[in-house]
Amino acid sequence: MLIKFFILFAVMTGFAILSLFNGIELNQLFNIQSLVIVFGGMALSIRLGFPREKIRETFQAVRDAMANNNMSADPSELLGELIRIARIYRLHGPFALSRAADRLDNRFLKFGASLVAEGYDKWALLNALEREDKLLANERKTQLQILKTLTRLAPALGMAGTVISLMQVMHDLHSPDSLSGSLGLALSSTLYGILMANLFFIPMTSKVEAMARKESDERAVVAEALLDIHQAEHPMRIAEKLNCYDLYCQIKEETAAKGSQAEKGNDEAAVAAG
Repeated sequence: MLIKFFILFAVMTGFAILSLFNGIELNQLFNIQSLVIVFGGMALSIRLGFPREKIRETFQAVRDAMANNNMSADPSELLGELIRIARIYRLHGPFALSRAADRLDNRFLKFGASLVAEGYDKWALLNALEREDKLLANERKTQLQILKTLTRLAPALGMAGTVISLMQVMHDLHSPDSLSGSLGLALSSTLYGILMANLFFIPMTSKVEAMARKESDERAVVAEALLDIHQAEHPMRIAEKLNCYDLYCQIKEETAAKGSQAEKGNDEAAVAAG
């Protein structure tokens, strides 16, 4: 069903593009002066308005969101990590949890697990998690602000190109050849601005917003689980709160199987040595 949807979407998009540019030659769509006004203006405005590091982080977030790295991630993967570190902390203590935290990929979970391993009390842990949550949320807000600024700039700079071209039109009224070039600048710059805003920046912004909401929900789940881990709650109770009891049973069976294989390997090594 999903493949059919994408095929239908691609076909409809193709028809829309053909209808939009029907009767227009390819060389009429490209105007160097329009490109400089729209793209150069956006690059200059963003560079002057935001730090370079924030701009780089924004485009990294766009790549992650458009590639569905965060949106399509299986939630059971995060829940499984929570259950595993809960078992590690309950069975082996803070030192083992600290070593396990170093191997985690989730930034918020890694931060919280490290604090639990360091012996933070409940309220200090809660305050630290709240600060980290706000920090991560503010990073996404800055990225969204940059994308929304680009969304506004693109059509505005397109209109600026139109105004510049109209000034040239008034100057070149006596020359038909120059007049056609000025009109081409007016139309192409507006087209570039509208297309960039509606086909690129608006969808990018929507993707990053959806990713930010999903990450916020995940951090809320992680914070609640970390507080339970801090209290040395049984991993099964934590799994029940997260509605993933089946996943807990699966992890427990996998751990037991690995333990049995390790014991078997030790026995075989002892026999071989004997």
